[in-house]
Formats: sequence, structure tokens, C-alpha cells
Amino acid sequence: MALRLLAQRSLARAAPSHRLFSTGAVVASSHGLNRLKEHYHNIVAEDLMVLTYDHTKVSPPTLKNADLEALLNNAISEKFEEPVVVAPKVEEVRKRKGGKPLKPIQPLKNGSNIPTLDKITVHAMVKDAIHQKNHILSAFMALQSITATKPEVIFAKSSVANWKLREGMPIGVKVTLRGKEMYQFLDKLVEIVLPRLKEWHGLPMTSGDGNGNIGIGFPPSALALFPEIEGSFDMYPKMTGFDVVFNTTANTNAEGRLLLSGFNVPFKGAKTQTKQ
Repeated sequence: MALRLLAQRSLARAAPSHRLFSTGAVVASSHGLNRLKEHYHNIVAEDLMVLTYDHTKVSPPTLKNADLEALLNNAISEKFEEPVVVAPKVEEVRKRKGGKPLKPIQPLKNGSNIPTLDKITVHAMVKDAIHQKNHILSAFMALQSITATKPEVIFAKSSVANWKLREGMPIGVKVTLRGKEMYQFLDKLVEIVLPRLKEWHGLPMTSGDGNGNIGIGFPPSALALFPEIEGSFDMYPKMTGFDVVFNTTANTNAEGRLLLSGFNVPFKGAKTQTKQ
């Protein structure tokens, strides 16, 4: 009897105090699934494929089993016809008006080159840091709070006498976001910051650098709308404006705008004047 009680007590001690509902070895994560990333792969990617599809820029289909009859007809025609001398092709030199740099040739449309969001760059320039370097700490801490990434300090590359700027002086901070941090920042920007901006109706339809990259400039008041700064506003002595650049794999501005509109970034059309 005593041995049975000792065995029961040893089994009770060895048993875990909580149930494990996982069926396999799952690595714990504080982020979980990225809502915007899942939204892109499940909905936005298919819509972009349909909207940006161009029938004139599609690679010809390749069949595993070639048509034998067509191959025989080509072989017979080549055997009895006289050979045709083909002049060598002269490569055309691509040029743009005004000596502008050439744009890359767009690849053929298929499911592997759908426009995606490559990275997001958040940049802030602090003019007061020219006179006192301590002023850059506020922007440094603010960008680190809203992006969860340590910023990079930007130093002046050249001297400007009118601005009292010397080469090597710290004048700004920059953060480059990729992966989970990129989608988390975009989620906060679209769902919390942009709807609360006053007198801002969206990006113009002409925005873009010509290669699918789009930038937005924000005033200092927009920095206080992020939840990380709004809860502890007194910790940041000075708010500063910042720029957000969306780097995409799109080839045109239209494709870049379509991609951002899929993430609920608002765009405004041209103003139409009504005649009275």
C-alpha cells in the first residue's frame, strides 16, 4: 500500500501543471501573423495581376509536347525552299529626350513579377542640430519608438556656408524597414495616423518618381499621433517632421499607386472646377 502511494505521488509530481494544445514544435512569437502581409498574398496580389496585365507584353506559350505535324511541315519547307540571306540586325540605341537616364525595360507579365512592397524608409531632418547636436536625440528616440528599429544617423556630405553647415555634422536620422517591422509600421500608419490627419485628403494621382516609388511628407504634428508617442508625449521635448518613402518592385507609377491603394492608402483625384 505504501509503495502504491509513493508511486502515485511521483507520477503527480512528474505530470505537467498545464495542458499543451500544440501538436508540434512551434516557435513562440510575439507578432503572430502579419495582417497586411496575409491581405496582400490572399487578395491584393490577384487583383494587381488582373489590373496590370497587358496582353501585348506576354511571353509566348511553351508546350511540353510539340506539334509533330507543324515540325514536319517546317522541315519540308526549309528543305525545298531557297535559302534567304538575312541581314544582320543593327542594335538600336535607346535614348530619352533631354539626356534623362534610361528607364529599365519592363519584364514580361507573369505571376512571379507582381508588384510588391520592398521596403519603407523613414527619414527625418533636424535643422536645429546644426547649432546644437543634442536636438537630434528627440528625433532619434521618436523614430526608434514608432518603428521598433534603431535609426541610423545621417551626416552631412558637403559644407554649405549659408546654412553654417560643415561636412560630417549630424543633421538627420533614417530607418529602413523590411519584413514584419515594415508591415507593422504600415498598419499603424494607415489605420491610426492617416485618418486623424487634419486637412489631408490623400496623395495626388501624379505622385511617384517614375519607377514605382512613392513618398509622403508629414508635419511635426503627425508624429504625435502614433500610439507609442501619444501615451508618453512628455518624454519627447520636440516634435519634428518626417518623410516616408515606399520602395516597391513596380515599374511604373500607376502600378505603385495601385499597390498602395490595396493597403488603404488614400489618393485624391484632380480638382474639377464647375462653371457657374
